[in-house]
Amino acid sequence: MNKPSARPAIEAALRNPNLMAAAVALSENRLEDAEPILRGHLREAPTDVAAIRMMAELAARVGRLKDSEALLRRALELTPDFGAARANLATILYKQNRFPEALEHLNAVLADGGDNPVQQNLKAAALGRIGGYEEAIALYKELTTRFPDHAKLWMSYGHMLKTVGNQDESVAAYRRALAVEPTLGEVWWSLANLKTTSFSDEDVAAMDKALTSSGLNVEDEYHLHFALGKAMEERSKHDPAFTHYERANALRNAELKYDPQTFRQKVDRVIAQCTPEFLASRAGQGHVARDPIFILGMPRAGSTLIEQILASHSMVEGTMELPDIPAMALREGNDADWIDALAGFSAEDLERLGAEFMERTRIQRKTDKPFFIDKLPNNWN
Repeated sequence: MNKPSARPAIEAALRNPNLMAAAVALSENRLEDAEPILRGHLREAPTDVAAIRMMAELAARVGRLKDSEALLRRALELTPDFGAARANLATILYKQNRFPEALEHLNAVLADGGDNPVQQNLKAAALGRIGGYEEAIALYKELTTRFPDHAKLWMSYGHMLKTVGNQDESVAAYRRALAVEPTLGEVWWSLANLKTTSFSDEDVAAMDKALTSSGLNVEDEYHLHFALGKAMEERSKHDPAFTHYERANALRNAELKYDPQTFRQKVDRVIAQCTPEFLASRAGQGHVARDPIFILGMPRAGSTLIEQILASHSMVEGTMELPDIPAMALREGNDADWIDALAGFSAEDLERLGAEFMERTRIQRKTDKPFFIDKLPNNWN
């Protein structure tokens, strides 16, 4: 028997005053108002896929990605043709670093729904995360041709071109983004981070002007300060450089809410748990594959240089900073819960996790070289 279509539920939602009120609350980010309305409605109509999708959106906004995923999968179980729910699921999977799964759903959405620039953009981003650079660049090239005044598309295109080493084209794409949106701080910082590109006096003036723009958001502001710090550094104007770096770091720190004491406690827990005796007692356990080479180190400590040296060997593939270890660890809970979970892993658990890592990273490998590199700095914590 064919599953019912999502269309009747969507049309009914447009006539339901409660669901319309919830939709307005969601659009205004009044989640505390939307949630009780949706919960009450779903108690009465637990198979209403329009309401299920709205509840999934609410869960995603508060960071409950697993709950959002479960709700969207339920909506698709009830109505497999619900393209909007499938597109949302692709986004949730992408946010969980599950890029192959996200691509599977994106391809289904695009096959059913045809031309959808938003989903094509997400597909290009997902392809870039699994090493599908050629297809991603082709998608970005098409999208920037169709939407030449979309600054963030040009920025994403520039990021992808930089990744494959097309630096001149990358700079050109970044410059196109700035021509459209001069206040886009991430682009200025991306140019600064190329290290081989110097800022002109005109660039400095443009960044100074961008900093005085009304309505500048915090992310653009701290990126601009970081880029201006680099520009001042290039000119040996050290005091202004430090002023910009201090301002940038203060803004970024306020956004991250970094607590050094909490981080210190986490490090202490890792040290207490992962003793030489603890590791020795598990020697020989885990998956038998010898393929991964993990590079551990703090940022700016030389891990990229080590990667480049190793990847120059004919038997070693230099993939990228892979997101899989943190994604697997987060299944055990939030933040440092994996440290406690580690003590309870059996030999079978360790073998299973190793096999999962090998399977998850298989899509990143583009050659038949026997070894590959994972140098994500966050792997250790």
